[in-house]
Amino acid sequence: MEPAADPASLPVPGPAPRRTRAPGRGAALGVGLALAAFAAGCSTLEIHADYDRETDFSRYRTFEIRDGARPRDPFTQRRVERALETALTARGLTPAEGRDADLRVFTHFVTHKETRIDTYGYGMGGWYDWRWRGGVRTTRVTKIPIGTIVVDVVDARRKELVWRGTATDEISRDETPRERDAKVKETVEKLLADFPPGRATGS
Repeated sequence: MEPAADPASLPVPGPAPRRTRAPGRGAALGVGLALAAFAAGCSTLEIHADYDRETDFSRYRTFEIRDGARPRDPFTQRRVERALETALTARGLTPAEGRDADLRVFTHFVTHKETRIDTYGYGMGGWYDWRWRGGVRTTRVTKIPIGTIVVDVVDARRKELVWRGTATDEISRDETPRERDAKVKETVEKLLADFPPGRATGS
């Protein structure tokens, strides 16, 4: 018969090893979606244009800018009008007044608010210490001010609409006057990128 073992020499059972889970596909997917949402939010400008395909735009030589639906901020209207005059002049048209204008260019401004719901998720959840733990999710509801500029180009003699362009974007209250100037110029250039229709690229 073997002698009994000394209790002090027996191994003491320790705590069960903690089961952990390294960040995997779920976490990477959550971060990826958050980054994609952020990237998409950085570019909100939408441009649309249409025109009368039976109109010969090459015969127009002069234009006049007139007021349509005005914005609340008079500086915005002045910025848009200056940007339009610069862009149209660069495309070979000459500013004119009254009967001397072949085209009348009307500007309209529309504003509204959109409800945006953003949900940010980090991870898809998983088993930790034999317990299910869900991922972290945060939902934010915000009212986003949206502004739309409508540019109507009308044949002065026939008094018919021959071209219309719209630019819609979020309205930022944090931009400096210089930043607003640059943004309006960029927006108008994109809006008139293919004006007049049939214009050779790079001319």
